Amino acid sequence: MTLVKKMARLIIEKGHDAGMIYPLGSNAVTIGRSASCDIQIIDKRVSRHHAVIQAQRHGFVIEDLGSKNGTLVNNKPLVGRIQLHSGDRVQIGDCLLLFELDADEGEAPDPRTKSRGSVQLDPDNEQRPPGQFVIESASQNPASSVEPFRREQIKDPFERLRVLYRVTDSIRSIWDLNELLHKLMDIIWEVATPHRGIILLKDPEEGILDPVVVRLHEGASDEIHISRGIVERCMAEQVAILVSDAPSDIRFAANESVIRGRIRSAICVPLVTKSGSEGVIYIDSQVPGEVYYTEEDLELMKGIAAQAALAIENARLTQQVIERQKLEKELELARSIQIALLPKKPPEVKGVSFAALSLPARKVGGDYYDFFELSDGRVALVVADVSGKGMPAAILTATIRASLRMETHVHPDLPVSQLMTAVNSWTCKDTSNNMFVTMFFGVYDPVRRSFEYSNAGHLPPLLFKPDGSYRQLDAGGCFLGIMEFVDYETETLKIEAGDVVVVLTDGVTDTHNAQKQVFGLERVVSNVRQNLHLSAEELRDELYEATLMFRGAEDQFDDITILVAKFE
Repeated sequence: MTLVKKMARLIIEKGHDAGMIYPLGSNAVTIGRSASCDIQIIDKRVSRHHAVIQAQRHGFVIEDLGSKNGTLVNNKPLVGRIQLHSGDRVQIGDCLLLFELDADEGEAPDPRTKSRGSVQLDPDNEQRPPGQFVIESASQNPASSVEPFRREQIKDPFERLRVLYRVTDSIRSIWDLNELLHKLMDIIWEVATPHRGIILLKDPEEGILDPVVVRLHEGASDEIHISRGIVERCMAEQVAILVSDAPSDIRFAANESVIRGRIRSAICVPLVTKSGSEGVIYIDSQVPGEVYYTEEDLELMKGIAAQAALAIENARLTQQVIERQKLEKELELARSIQIALLPKKPPEVKGVSFAALSLPARKVGGDYYDFFELSDGRVALVVADVSGKGMPAAILTATIRASLRMETHVHPDLPVSQLMTAVNSWTCKDTSNNMFVTMFFGVYDPVRRSFEYSNAGHLPPLLFKPDGSYRQLDAGGCFLGIMEFVDYETETLKIEAGDVVVVLTDGVTDTHNAQKQVFGLERVVSNVRQNLHLSAEELRDELYEATLMFRGAEDQFDDITILVAKFE
């Protein structure tokens, strides 16, 4: 059967984990209260295994698994199996999930051909290195969508208002910042007929002004000098500046930029948003007697700048949303890869049953668990915790997994102590100065009924006896990735029927509630003691649900991993 290939996801719109995104693939995705479900919903109205979503030939279908309180799809009770469509909403208990199916995406072509020049903001007694910018000849400009406009019309206030309406209409639906700025320059070039036009925007990170669009009359020099005083005053005081006749203006007659640029008349208007001045629009005329800017020109440019500032702010916000959506998709992919690295199911070994879960605090995390059979029939189990969260921690967990798998495959008879030393050496090569790893590694021999382990600075696992007594497993050494050539101690335990080993990361014990109390080791011990009669999977679920009930509405701030081994 050929399954659907488009990317699909479930987004929790309402409920405890609102905002979480779960990618859907070819494997069935179970939803329910149990920690063994792919999507766990902690809600008393939700059954342990409530519903399932799976890919079929023509799309994704959802089916209720005989839940007690039922499932709603678009506010209608789910009966049998139905196909999901993009935008469908699934209600399970108090949790509302949105189903989304990606549409095909295309790439926009590069809008225009560009060459480069330099611009300087010239102070009176200081030289500044020229900045690089995109420069356009007037002959390269695309045809303006604004209907022809004669400069003499600018004196009529109704004509100026008509121009501003056309500006608003032309740019209101442009969300690409580059396209928006060039459209603005098209309009400015037509209504103001300058010899040079420049839009400078403040760099969000460095705070300096960058010339993002520069347009020149044919034959004009690529080297442009602008008075820094004019631009800085325009920005700082948020005032529009008009220079009607520069050589006659006592403010600018002796200005070197005016002289070198042969400026006759100029306008500089600020781009003001709620956050302050974000840049300026600067235009000037160089040919004597052709264009002298007036108060009417200034009023029109102020109106255009007001519209432009709003459009630029909206375009930037839209771009931020797009970038966040791209990041979300990348994190979805990273999380899918990280989940794929976890074992699909525990190994079937006589005399022991395993259960585990790992839930990152963010989309991707730094916790890792694994269990795998060795060539001699023994079974290894490992739990690791990388300092930090997010993508760097996730990459390092993948490195730890790869080095462990490689060492146990190439050297199957390597003692546990030497294995830990080898993995530490690999980790030291792959970690930065501010990262380290804690790890617990154990090997169970079903023939000898023995368990050998070593603990590299990890939260000590707990070995419970059937009577409820327990001890901590802390033999080992320091964290991985701190220093090379570290010796690690090991301990070998005799396993008896009814023994239970519980391995945790500190995300469990450090879970806190609204009163800033932590879940702590004592609550872990109490919970496990009460549930020693349960299966490994049920014991794991009970412990995790206890942490959820304890933290209440508080967010999960650290990755949580629980591994349980129950011996028969």
